[in-house]
Amino acid sequence: MKYIYHMLAGLMVISLNAATLDELWQNPAVEQRIADGIRMNRMDEVVLKFIGADGLPLTNVTVKVEQTRHDFLFGVNSFMLGGFPTPEENLKYEQAYTTIFNYTTVPFYWSDLEPEPGKLRFAKDSPVIYRRPPPDAVVEFCQKHEIEMKGHPLVWAQWYPKWRPDDPLEVMVRVEQRISEIAARYGDSIKRWEVVNEPCERRTWEVRWCNLPEDYVFLSLGIAAKLLPAGDRMMLNEATTFSWVEFYGTESRYYRLIREMLGRGARVDEIGFQFHITKEKVWHEILNGQDSIPASEERLDERLPRVENGYYFTPANIFKVLDQYSSFGRPLAITEITIPTLPNTPEGERDQATVARNFYRLWFSHPNVNAITWWNLVDGTAAKGDDKWNAGLVHRDFSPKLAYQALDQLINHDWKTKFQTNSTVNGEVAFRGFLGDYTIIAQVEGKTVKQTLHLKKGAASNEWSIKF
Repeated sequence: MKYIYHMLAGLMVISLNAATLDELWQNPAVEQRIADGIRMNRMDEVVLKFIGADGLPLTNVTVKVEQTRHDFLFGVNSFMLGGFPTPEENLKYEQAYTTIFNYTTVPFYWSDLEPEPGKLRFAKDSPVIYRRPPPDAVVEFCQKHEIEMKGHPLVWAQWYPKWRPDDPLEVMVRVEQRISEIAARYGDSIKRWEVVNEPCERRTWEVRWCNLPEDYVFLSLGIAAKLLPAGDRMMLNEATTFSWVEFYGTESRYYRLIREMLGRGARVDEIGFQFHITKEKVWHEILNGQDSIPASEERLDERLPRVENGYYFTPANIFKVLDQYSSFGRPLAITEITIPTLPNTPEGERDQATVARNFYRLWFSHPNVNAITWWNLVDGTAAKGDDKWNAGLVHRDFSPKLAYQALDQLINHDWKTKFQTNSTVNGEVAFRGFLGDYTIIAQVEGKTVKQTLHLKKGAASNEWSIKF
């Protein structure tokens, strides 16, 4: 087994599996597409013009340019907000959260939001349920830190309350009541909603799921469109299997579902893809660049043909899936990410960091992806049964893992624009910057001007005049 040395977030890393993994991701064509995609899709040209009181260009203005916020959404779920035993731990959680992320998934699981009919856990003082902070508390935290929010999920055939009706049509009546209550309270503060979660999964494992009517996806989208504010964005969100593994181009089950919904006039504003790696065999195949097609006895539908090229989690196939779903003309979101630390050793942490960095760079480069959400921030806080993967970005004591450092390096350094320079003889500063909010501080002859700007892709003009 070869050892490969490479740089990751400023650290020298040794990874047992790096030879194959690096050969796969450092392929010149892959690297070129990622680099070009980041430059073309996440940046734009800027011209700052500095004008004196006499209306003439100012030369040698000292200019500090600092991006303060991304347009792109980098998220993590908020399920442990306020959920640790001590105030000190909760503060460390918030600090780890706000250092990197500007986006969150707010839990609206029906079983925990309404454990008894009519007894809704909206308010901050609601009874405590592990990994289910009341939405009011999450909204307050996010508004304080300018974090955008997505409600998850409005309708899911799992995590339903035990008291739900037996008749499928009566269930939909309660679904409409539930969405109405949520929309009335949060429709103006939460602007994105996963209306239906894992619709293809439900069709596969009927015996495990709530008794919803056959056409519940279309019905749910219609109810949400009627009740949510017009500006809110409505999403479908699908599990890893039907997002990446069971992929057959236009014949993919998820693709066919979206095509059907749009063809019938339903609103699908964004398309979500989960990315949970929770099988040891698949993890080793990712590290070794092997075919991750499950054995025939594990396949969910034997009638479907074997994927022509396999390799579900190689860069080529990830691009292939994203390119295919881009044909709908909707933004794509990576909604839930589990990348394990396996084994839970320094070497396992290094592999987790390397894989996380690779996929984040690919997703960030794609023109149609608008959001990437890691799932559980802290080791030891996953759903029951999932803690064994140690897929957090920080340890249980909140010390950062290498994956956290890698994402911090990308999001806060590699992908943020910050520099200082002087204006030219034409009184200009030109640069290519990442999209988002900026603070410009300009100084000349003892005078200082501070201005905030927003760099938006495709704006009619990203040229600003700053006057003294």
